[in-house]
Formats: sequence, structure tokens, C-alpha cells
Amino acid sequence: MDYRKLCVELFGTDDEAALRKIAAECKKKNTRNAGRKRKASDEDIRKMRTMRNAGASMQKLARKFRISRQTVERYLNTSIEDGCTMRLTYMFRRQPCTVIDVNFLDRKVAIQNKTDDILHRAFGVIEDPTWNDFENFLRDRCFPQTRGNCKELLQEMGLTDYDPLQIAEKTKGRLADDEMWLRFRYLPKREEAVGYAGHRFYGSREN
Repeated sequence: MDYRKLCVELFGTDDEAALRKIAAECKKKNTRNAGRKRKASDEDIRKMRTMRNAGASMQKLARKFRISRQTVERYLNTSIEDGCTMRLTYMFRRQPCTVIDVNFLDRKVAIQNKTDDILHRAFGVIEDPTWNDFENFLRDRCFPQTRGNCKELLQEMGLTDYDPLQIAEKTKGRLADDEMWLRFRYLPKREEAVGYAGHRFYGSREN
């Protein structure tokens, strides 16, 4: 390849001094733009959510929209409801399916589904679950209290009482017959959540 000819085609000159000057100017422009992150449009974010709900990985979204994976996560991250002290993410393998924000004080939950697959949603077709729905969901992700070796299993976990929330935390809500699991995240007021997450919280509903 004739590089001198190529320089003339690209930069209009093959003079070394002129080419160095052009290179220096380009370097200055890149320096000024360093660290500037590409912003996604509202339409891009909508497409990201649609693709994510369809099962696209974070890496695939990052490549498609030419942004970092961390930036994709920031755009797709959901806001936390007021009063919530714990966030559970219902996962299928590595894909988030339902985000559950828990308000123990007011006994409320707020959810955002991340998949269109009803079978992979924490509450199926229910869009506005009640506290009772949440408790039933937790029980469904635990071994039954009537299980013969229940006491032994609790002892192995370091628990003294049957509490679905604490059991799910220990086991990540994993069951032998599916690939769903739970990811737990305590929000800033951790001590408040812990206070309501113990046996006393569920005890009123147990026989």
C-alpha cells in the first residue's frame, strides 16, 4: 500500500509537519471529550427494556447501544418505593424477572416485572400483589413447615423458628424442581427490616 498517497487522500497532505499538526489537534479534541458518556435517548431506553424483558443479556445490550454494562444497568435500574427497606429480585438463572420492594412497617410490596413470561414472574398475572400474596410467595420458595425433618433443617441453617423470609435468605429461595432463585438487597434502614423479618413478624399467622 502507498501510505503517502493514502495520507494525501485522507488529510490532503503528505507533509510530515502538517500531519503531526493534524494528529496533535485530534488528540486535543479527544482529551476534551475524555470521560464523556454517551447518553441514551428515551427511545433507546424503551428498546433496552423490551430486549431485556425478552431475555437479552446486559453484555448484548451494552454492545448494541455502544455503552458500558454499568450504564445499561443504571438506565434499567428501578427506583425504590418510599418506606421500603428490602429489595428482592426474583431471578431465572441470571435474568431478573421481578423486582420486589418490601415495606415491612406498612406491610406493603411494590413490584416491577422484567419479563413478559408469566411463568417466570413472582406473582404471575398479579400486577399489584397484597401482603398476603407476598407471604404466600415466600412460603412457596421454602420447604414446607410440615416436612418431617423440618427442625433438623432449621438447625442446619442456624434458625430456631420457621420463618419463610429468613429461610429464603439462607437458601436464596432455590427449589430442587426449578431454576428460579432470589437475590436479596437490604436498603439503608437495614436494622428496621431485620426487626420485622424475625419470627415475631410471621408468628401471628402460624398455628
